[in-house]
Amino acid sequence: VRMLKWIKGSEAQHPLADDKAAREFIAELPPLDPYKSLEELCYWLDTLGVAGDLKPARVLEIIDLIDQSAKNHQRKLSLDYLSSSARQQKFQEIRIWNTVFTFWKQLADNYQMCVTRFQAGVGGWGALKGQMPVVVARGLRACTLQLKWQLLRYGPVEERVWVQMGKLYVHAEESGYATAPVLVYPGQFGESTARREFLRGVMLAISSTDSLLPPKLEIAERIVAQYSEFFVMNRQPSKGCHYYFDLNEGKLPARVMSRLPVTAGLRFFGPDGAAQELEKLLATVKADGVVPSFVNLGAKFDPEVVLETLRHLARYWAPNPPARSQERRNCVSRMSVVHDFDEIVSTISGETQDLSFDSSIEVWTVENESEGGYGALMPQARSDWLRVGTLLGVKIEDGASWGVGIVRRMSAYDHKQRYVGIQVLTRGATVVKIAPNRAAGGAELERALLLPSNANVTNGAAEMNLLLKPGAFSPERSMEMRAYERSYLLVPRRLMEGGHDFDMARFRVMQRAV
Repeated sequence: VRMLKWIKGSEAQHPLADDKAAREFIAELPPLDPYKSLEELCYWLDTLGVAGDLKPARVLEIIDLIDQSAKNHQRKLSLDYLSSSARQQKFQEIRIWNTVFTFWKQLADNYQMCVTRFQAGVGGWGALKGQMPVVVARGLRACTLQLKWQLLRYGPVEERVWVQMGKLYVHAEESGYATAPVLVYPGQFGESTARREFLRGVMLAISSTDSLLPPKLEIAERIVAQYSEFFVMNRQPSKGCHYYFDLNEGKLPARVMSRLPVTAGLRFFGPDGAAQELEKLLATVKADGVVPSFVNLGAKFDPEVVLETLRHLARYWAPNPPARSQERRNCVSRMSVVHDFDEIVSTISGETQDLSFDSSIEVWTVENESEGGYGALMPQARSDWLRVGTLLGVKIEDGASWGVGIVRRMSAYDHKQRYVGIQVLTRGATVVKIAPNRAAGGAELERALLLPSNANVTNGAAEMNLLLKPGAFSPERSMEMRAYERSYLLVPRRLMEGGHDFDMARFRVMQRAV
């Protein structure tokens, strides 16, 4: 009744004003429905901005209660989002993203609201000076987690996130506690500083996450948090500070490429000692085959996936970032693109006509090209199926044949277009038919793509690369291939790359199958 009266705008007290009632409400949230629980917590966070009857200390207590109560719910949804099964259900993936992202946004906005009211000294907020270091650190943490969730969708990071981070950190510096240790949250990894929390966000942003699949991005964010104590930040360029951010501009952090005019809001930052610590961790994981217990990744990950992520971070935390192996040439042209393994095979085989009414071929704009691939723009509205590692059939306008490529990078600078970096595997491919060797009863032949190979012939046997349907490769199973009206025996060598929509494997051609 009190809740309904409050919602209708009467003089009734805020439903969470009483601590016992608030805790009873939290206890009644459905533990098996994290969506509903997180959505309700978001609603109550949203009400605090207009709850004029609440004292400042109580507002902070309610935010803290909601913050702590949401942890299990958002953790469960985050793990579901990272699981392969969840990512195959697009509706579920979008629902998880919206729910979790909205929570972090609401939480950051509420902590920012507390800082703004404290700065204004209205309604007794000035008396809460001792709690501001924790409030700022938590606000920065919530901003970084918003950033992470936007990067998980390779989407543009909203300018307001950078503005909010800048405002929170400026307040910490001006108040003299930017480097003061605080217990941000209870627990083993709970201690931090406002500077460390700020650096977690900007260091994640410069770590080239546009080429990482979601599980690797999750690992990267955790590693950034783990080693944030070694990051450095100064008002002047210095050793270990390869990047910069302007606290007053609200723009992306960037690498220092030339001398910059030093302004009041300019901060230079970088990995410094974290690069060396990362190399030590990389060596340990490589030698032991497991992730050390002192590393908090939040969940269990395949050690090989962790290694690949650590190598990626090591490249971008090094004093000299990776240089492009090939020159990129600016150009403007159109490129036809088709996705889905069967569609690609059908298109390359000539079974699909470009001008057919139901054609799945899309047209993208090519911005640049190199010997190894293309940088292209595609409409954001059509990109629901796209992810890092997706196999594509590609053909440049007026090109003679279809090639095959893999999406290696994705990013979005606005809400209308998405930038896609494509590595070209081959500018021509041949459709062949394969089946398990000597399958009983004659197995049904499946189509595959034979990629041109420069491998030398050794001992009378050549090696070749094939693109197969996902899960089709087995290191213990030889295959029979039919191509050019002949049959060949293929002995598996290794899986070169496995994507969600293909296997790329290498085989040795031992002899003609008989």
